[in-house]
Amino acid sequence: MSENESDPIAILVVDDHAISRSGVVQLCSLIPGAQVMGEASTGEEALELARLYAPEVVLMDVEMPGAMDGIEATRRIKAELPNTAVIILTVHEDREVIFEAIKAGASGYLPKSSPLDRIQHAVKVVSQGGSFLEAGLARKVLDQFTKYAEEARAAADVFYLLTPREREVLVELSNGSSARQIASKLGISERTVNTHIGNTYRKLQVNNRVEAVHEAIRIRLIEPPR
Repeated sequence: MSENESDPIAILVVDDHAISRSGVVQLCSLIPGAQVMGEASTGEEALELARLYAPEVVLMDVEMPGAMDGIEATRRIKAELPNTAVIILTVHEDREVIFEAIKAGASGYLPKSSPLDRIQHAVKVVSQGGSFLEAGLARKVLDQFTKYAEEARAAADVFYLLTPREREVLVELSNGSSARQIASKLGISERTVNTHIGNTYRKLQVNNRVEAVHEAIRIRLIEPPR
């Protein structure tokens, strides 16, 4: 954050498309009191330049090449530079992407089609410690919070419905293990494994392994297999 309002707002622009990045830089040059300190085309470069310049605001795209996308770069930057505000500036308006960006620590989220005055306002707001989200996007985030809350409640209900052994069997099913392999690993009979599988299907209200694993992942009862 600037020491006073006369200090320039240091900005880092991150976008893997050179033309798009250049356009954002030009927009920033029209914002009174703003100064672009650097440009990055990957999440890794963004983190490196953020460490170097400690900008007040990072305008971050989401999709970028390499192992670090915009959301992961945001998470890393906020972990190392908590006073740096990140605005996600992207074509994506998917509510899950918005939600993940906010979870990663983004202070704002703007479509790339936003007019200059909205970008200018967002930069000023977040540079002063605030947050910025268009009304329509805020509605999507609220919807996603509601969806996650419902899934969390469903997962909690099923978690307590399933016995510890049934949860173990469910995890093994998600890993692709057969009933015989599960029996061998858990030290129980194959018939007992099949009984646990049947009980798990009934409690999850599904008919087969694929549906069981899909439902368990959907309500975040288990992690997706790696």
